[in-house]
Amino acid sequence: MKYIKFFLVVIILFINCARIKINSEVFEKISIPNWKMYGGNPARTNFYPGTISLPLKLTWKYDASSAIGKTIIVIDSLVYFTTMDGRLYALDIKTGEKIGHKKINVHAACAYQDNSIVIAYRYGDNTLFKYNLKRAKYDWKIDAGDITSEPLLLENSIVITALYNHVDLYNATDGSRIWQIKIEDQIRSSPAFHQGIIVFGCDDGLLYAVDKLYGEILWKYKTNASVEATPAIKDTIVYIGSSDKNFYAINIKTGKLIWSFKTGGQIFHSPAVNDSVVTLGTTDSQLYCLDRFSGKKIWSFEAKSVISTSPLISNNKVFFGSLDHHYYAVDLTSGKEIWKFKTKGRVKTAPVIWGNYLIGASENNHVYAFSTAEE
Repeated sequence: MKYIKFFLVVIILFINCARIKINSEVFEKISIPNWKMYGGNPARTNFYPGTISLPLKLTWKYDASSAIGKTIIVIDSLVYFTTMDGRLYALDIKTGEKIGHKKINVHAACAYQDNSIVIAYRYGDNTLFKYNLKRAKYDWKIDAGDITSEPLLLENSIVITALYNHVDLYNATDGSRIWQIKIEDQIRSSPAFHQGIIVFGCDDGLLYAVDKLYGEILWKYKTNASVEATPAIKDTIVYIGSSDKNFYAINIKTGKLIWSFKTGGQIFHSPAVNDSVVTLGTTDSQLYCLDRFSGKKIWSFEAKSVISTSPLISNNKVFFGSLDHHYYAVDLTSGKEIWKFKTKGRVKTAPVIWGNYLIGASENNHVYAFSTAEE
């Protein structure tokens, strides 16, 4: 009899651990900006409106079941991420303690909206899900095609760019499709949004602008190679890199080129932009800092391998990861290295800041949390 009770306890524990249920009363609401999606906001500016002091110390390290995906989100003291073996995790940012995890079968991207995690699958029969954190159940599941990009979450809608030639807008409440646009080539670029306009790149070398309300193409801008990077939008300017080794600034209303900058490598990740500068990483191991209005180079910083994440600007610092196993912090004014941390694996996960914490991950299954040394 005691063995039966033991196995029942084990089964119950397993079931409870295989889901994520968040009681909003357990974790206090703190007036710290949350990081809800790739790029931090719908415009994908990769800018955090706070100050994190150096030097940073490693606060905790969590060993997940597999390599971490490229996106981490942080909501009200909880860190969410997916792994390459198809799991969604939630950790306490202060301690690194696992709050829960859920098996989602395949690698996916995630974003946060209204106490729910929106999950986008790379392939499968159903590829777009809304998981309710309070009920620990899916609100809906739909077939949105193979999604190799990051979902864009707007006020009550979700935009996805699907690999096989279409862009969709869905109602976030019930998952119903509002409109769909067919494109002639594959799409790996994640969509960005500003002032009613959705912008994304395509393997056909074009940058597309779409009216969010009606789903109509407003303009296209032609580059010389595939555009897999995600655009960042600041005011009326779209910033985007291409596989043709050029970085472009384009007027979001007209689709006209403002300036372009020639780099030494291909560009596969989104830039980071603030009021005065834009930073971007390339396959030539360089992080470039440009004047965002003129495109003039202010400085460049060389890592020991490919810049493999989007950069993140916070105050006077820019953070990024490289395939050389390091996370770096560089002074935004001078381009001088001011901090770095060596991981046990290649870095492909974009760094995220929440309050006084910097969160990152590496291919050896580890999630890292750093905080200011003074704390």
